[in-house]
Amino acid sequence: MSVFIDGRSIPHPGQLGSRTRRVLPFIDGGQYWLQWAIDSHEHRYGFSDEGMMLDGVQQGLHGSRMTWLPNAGVQVSPVKLLSLNNDELDALRQLEAGQPSNLLSHEVQGVLARHSLLSNQALGAYRAFLVAVGAGDAPLLQQLDFRESLALCQLASEQGGQGHASEMQAEAARFALLHARRPIEFADYFRFYQRSHPTGSSSELRLERATHALQTLLPMLFGYLDGPQLPHLPSPDQVRAAMVETLAANRQIGYARISLAAQQVAQFMSDGSGVPLDGERLREAARRQLRSAQEFLDSHPVSHGRLGQDGASVQFAIDGSKEQAVIQVEDNVISLLDYRRIRRFAEDEAEIGYQADAV
Repeated sequence: MSVFIDGRSIPHPGQLGSRTRRVLPFIDGGQYWLQWAIDSHEHRYGFSDEGMMLDGVQQGLHGSRMTWLPNAGVQVSPVKLLSLNNDELDALRQLEAGQPSNLLSHEVQGVLARHSLLSNQALGAYRAFLVAVGAGDAPLLQQLDFRESLALCQLASEQGGQGHASEMQAEAARFALLHARRPIEFADYFRFYQRSHPTGSSSELRLERATHALQTLLPMLFGYLDGPQLPHLPSPDQVRAAMVETLAANRQIGYARISLAAQQVAQFMSDGSGVPLDGERLREAARRQLRSAQEFLDSHPVSHGRLGQDGASVQFAIDGSKEQAVIQVEDNVISLLDYRRIRRFAEDEAEIGYQADAV
């Protein structure tokens, strides 16, 4: 026997779970490889579970985590497909087998929507937005991977999609292109500019002031980029345990990149008055933002997560009465993707602060 899963030999494909047997045909050549591996006397293949087997077969045959479903128009990891139920997988199989019908197409669209799976056409919706804000020809944004496409797709959706762009959106795009060094940073710096509310009588003056604030802030954020790293994509229990251990050791759950940390500080200070240019006020705001986030995470453990379309990332949304956060696991690193105070409570706190100052 040459194929082992969790130490158990697999002499026949029928010994795999029903969902694994349904997912394997979505990997081009996957069934043939498995039979070859089972029959081989020269090679031994061991996997910790069936999901790791599917991921290993996909990457081994095609050098990519994601398989292509041409009739659905979707790139998706077999590991993500494993999270679908049997009926949903059967609907996808029928569509990919060339049995189209309006009813089946509608059913598959429902499957994609329920599991937040985006087709390549849907992912490309950001292009019209980039054209509208004057960034359609930007060299930085011409070659994107899946995660970068997803980030820009989400940004475009936030901004109202395609069509006419406001002057502030065009300014935000100019600012983002000045400072981004990766496509995903374009989205971070676009939001930073919007949330920093730069003041000034002209576009150039506003861009200059926002740039000054950003350049002052960035060196203050070097210590905000830590996060626990695990040897493999973890379960919710493993994420929860790693976060508890990290916070108990007085370490922090930081951000995956410095541009995101800057955007989050701007969001935390977003009261319409603009990000201050004074270094000490910026430093104190950054400290308060991270401290508030860590206190919230310490008292609100993660529970259920959503596996990403790439099969290598998970997001855990955490809701409190006054705050919200999203924890992300990407490339086996746990980081803070988003932390915010719910607006009505943030406004209440601002009003209380104003009244206290006025007394």
